[in-house]
Amino acid sequence: MNPLRFRLSLSALALLALAACTTAPNRPTSDTEVKWLTAAERGDIEGMLELAELYERWNDRRALDWYERAAAATPWSFRNTIAEEALGRIWASGAMYTGRRPEDTPPPVLRASPRKAGRWYLAAANHGSPGAMLSLAKFERERGHAAAALRWDLRATVYQRYSTSSSGLPAAIAPQAGALHPLVVDIQRRAARGDAQAQVDLGALYERGMGLGIERDPAMALQWYRKAALQGNVFGQYFTGLLLGRAPPGVPRDEAAAAGWFAKAEAQKFFLAGESYWRKGIQPAFWTFD
Repeated sequence: MNPLRFRLSLSALALLALAACTTAPNRPTSDTEVKWLTAAERGDIEGMLELAELYERWNDRRALDWYERAAAATPWSFRNTIAEEALGRIWASGAMYTGRRPEDTPPPVLRASPRKAGRWYLAAANHGSPGAMLSLAKFERERGHAAAALRWDLRATVYQRYSTSSSGLPAAIAPQAGALHPLVVDIQRRAARGDAQAQVDLGALYERGMGLGIERDPAMALQWYRKAALQGNVFGQYFTGLLLGRAPPGVPRDEAAAAGWFAKAEAQKFFLAGESYWRKGIQPAFWTFD
């Protein structure tokens, strides 16, 4: 046997034994557990995620520790956001996904924490996870935070090029009797004052033709995205790149400029701004649901 591998295996077994004396349920050590713990202790993020998912299926609190380690692992990749989103999901309900039928699901092993859930969902969304954007929109909507829910619905819509049925968009913010929806009015006001997040929101409204009582205006959307991008807002940078790459009517295609904005977003750990992702993201859609 390779001496290094033998030492790692012994180390993994020792760690398992120590954990079993403290926090773990009374369960025999499995070969799968040893395999993934050995990989995780080497710093392998896939091993960390596999181990966390294994513990989660066992309804074991150690899943939290390994998801947190995976979220902080380097070098950075989309796998970090998988861990961040999983932590948001667990803390939102206090329950782990065990894969069992509802009637066989064990009781939660921790108390739900909306504060922690929101923090982890936000981290994943700000690092480019489309799933986290949708989860965050649902999370905020269920808590009665309409403005925050709208923000994440809009951002997911821009990335996906269509609205989800759960968002209610565009009807949810449509003008009525000639008056703009109060949420839209507030976005306009804050954007005009220089709020970068609101500038991204307003850009999304123009890009998708929502809430303003006008048809789409991609050129105006680009102006607002750029204002946010110049302030360092990662969504402003990413959406500027998308518009320049997708080149909707009124926006000339400029892949060189788009690549520059994507590079700025990627530097902020926004994984969708990596070249292999953004090149797919700017390709023409096969279909839309507008």
